[in-house]
Amino acid sequence: MNLSAITLQEIALAHERIRPYIRHTPLEYSEEFSYLYSSNVYLKLENLQVTGSFKTRGAFNKLLSLDKTKSKGGVIASTAGNHGIGLAYAAHKLNIPVHVYLPRDADLGKVQSLERYGALLSFFDSIEEARVSALKAAEEKEHFFLSAYNDRAVIAAGGTVGLEILDDLSDVGIVITSMGGGGLASGMCLALKGVNPKIEVWGVQTKNSPSLAVWYQNGKVTPVDLKPSIAEGLSGSIEPETVTFPIIQKHIDRILTVTEAEIIAAMKIMLDSQYIVEPSGAAGIAALKQCGKELNGRKVAVVVTGRNISWPRLTSLVGDTSNTTHSFLYGGINKNGCPFGNL
Repeated sequence: MNLSAITLQEIALAHERIRPYIRHTPLEYSEEFSYLYSSNVYLKLENLQVTGSFKTRGAFNKLLSLDKTKSKGGVIASTAGNHGIGLAYAAHKLNIPVHVYLPRDADLGKVQSLERYGALLSFFDSIEEARVSALKAAEEKEHFFLSAYNDRAVIAAGGTVGLEILDDLSDVGIVITSMGGGGLASGMCLALKGVNPKIEVWGVQTKNSPSLAVWYQNGKVTPVDLKPSIAEGLSGSIEPETVTFPIIQKHIDRILTVTEAEIIAAMKIMLDSQYIVEPSGAAGIAALKQCGKELNGRKVAVVVTGRNISWPRLTSLVGDTSNTTHSFLYGGINKNGCPFGNL
């Protein structure tokens, strides 16, 4: 891929292309977080996007720009859930067959969404096995394989989230977003810094699966010890040749990592604010506790990337939320300086 081709103009064209199919999601001012960090914190609520995550943007942009001869036989993808849901929804709307390869432990709610949109499903022991099998099947059947992040159209679509933030908050100073393979973060970097190079973009990964964080720190692709994470959308191996990494190397200002407990605590706070957020979607919120003092009066937008989680899994993770949120948020931070309680 020619990285120079991913321009601000291309991102703007992607936005026009997908606009009829997606929502311009709200950028909501958070009184709680703004008070807590003596700043102005806004939440970009992609959990309210069509299909429940930002992923539908990339799916529509790719399918709408594909040569019809490439898509008529069908599209194949591997996914932990949201990429497949976004693709299945877009393919359903555009009458394109889609086959999704999943790990066996995929969230039941995500599986049900995929079935509802008519996707053909195959299950494997791990997300990596699903990816390898999907690539092999695409080659054998001559179907089109769509990566969740390693694709120019997907990256450009990620940038449309940045354009919407600028539409609603032109003087934003910091934008924080979670990162799996880096498609969203890459596109947002290009969009935001293409308009105003002074805007800082901070990425967030899990401590259990910090591939891009380690690569970024080391300045090159290096082996990373990966552990399972509740944030499956941010987890697993990343293609070493992914085009997202050079963009992130050049444009991301910092990468933070969060623990499983911090993610759960962030989910609880969002639930208390009447928003269901899946673990991957809560990572940006979870990262705020590490950098609260640095925000100091600045305007900050945090991307809440998705909500797709089954109710049984949600309740098993968050449990009783009655003593974790409002009483804490309005009471200040604890003796350890942690805004999410004693983790």
